[in-house]
Order: sequence, then structure tokens, then C-alpha cells
Amino acid sequence: MPTERSVQTVGEIEEKFKASPLIIAANYRGLSVSQMSGMRRKVREANSEFKIAKNTLARIAADNAGRPESKEFLEGPIGLLTTEGDPAAAAKVFVTYLDDNNIAMTIVGGALDGQVLTADRIKALAKLPTKEVLLAKLLGSMNSPITRMVMVMNGPLQAFATVLTRIVENNGVAAGATPEAESEPAAEVASGEPEAEAAPAVEAEPAEATAEAEEEKSE
Repeated sequence: MPTERSVQTVGEIEEKFKASPLIIAANYRGLSVSQMSGMRRKVREANSEFKIAKNTLARIAADNAGRPESKEFLEGPIGLLTTEGDPAAAAKVFVTYLDDNNIAMTIVGGALDGQVLTADRIKALAKLPTKEVLLAKLLGSMNSPITRMVMVMNGPLQAFATVLTRIVENNGVAAGATPEAESEPAAEVASGEPEAEAAPAVEAEPAEATAEAEEEKSE
């Protein structure tokens, strides 16, 4: 008979599997308590979680969650990274933290939206831009032609507005200014050819205790 704790653990892992587009399995053998704590804090910054559970319970949770592909890498002392955020960001934070801190944790494999990933493919995923960066690039490429078109259209409008402003100013001076003040503008109006200013040029946009002591040993 499964214990109440086992049932609860299966339910928790099942919910993580359902909510996470990305699952990464890593062998945590030899990891110290402080290293494990630091890594867990870091991945939380990417809305992710690293959890250790018995493989038998994780396999049951994988089936219940409709993620049977995850059972392929549930062997040995495995910890599971799941995320409710951007998969690329989660992979980047996890892989980068391991590399930067020389943590001897071996990535075993993973799954992304039902597709099994090897360790190499997970590392390749970690090198991709995050969703925010990709969206910014996409919006930038969409907006650039529009921005250039607006600038091109604004050029003649600015010149036309300058001509109108000159005419209004000249007429105002002719109506109430002294002869000395109106002499030059009057000559300009009389000529019938007010000079439009050129549209401004558009510039280009430029031996420590290990984590195994704190976690249940995987079956």
C-alpha cells in the first residue's frame, strides 16, 4: 500500500509535469548541500524549481501527467528541473550556473513539449535567446519599415508646415509692425515664392556534506 506521503509526492510531481513545458533530469551525486541550495535559489529566478524524488514515484507521476517520455531518463539519483516560465530562460540559468560554479552535476536528459532531449540538445537550448529577446527582435523588425515610412512622409509635411508658418508670421507683421520691421518679410511675401526650409535629414537608427544526505535516495 502506498503511504500518504508517497501519494502526496506523486501528486506534486504530477502537477509540476503538467505545468512545465520543459523537464531537465540531472544526476546530483556528489553535490554538496551548499551547492544544492545555491543552485535552487538561482533557478527560482527563472520561475523554475529543482526537486529530488524517488524514481518510482516520478515514473507514476509522469504517466498520470501524460508525460511518459520523461521516464526515459529516470535512472539513478536524479533531480528534476521544471519551470512554469520560458524554457530557454530556465535552461540557460541552470546550465550557466553549473558551468560558472564548476558544479559536477551531470545532465542526463530532458523533454520539451513531449519531445525527448539529449544533454547536448539541452545545452543548445540554453544558448538560445529568451522569449523576451526574440519578441523584441521580432517587433523591431516589424516596426522598422513603418518607422522609415513615417519619417519619409513627415519630410514634405514639415516643409509645408514651415511655409505656412512663414506666411502667417509675415501677414501678422504686415498688419501691425513698423515699416522697418516689415520690410524684409513684405518683400518675401510680395515675391509670391516663400522659401520652404528643407526637411531635416533623417539619421539612421543607429569533503562537504553532500545533497544526498538531505534528500531521499532514488530507487
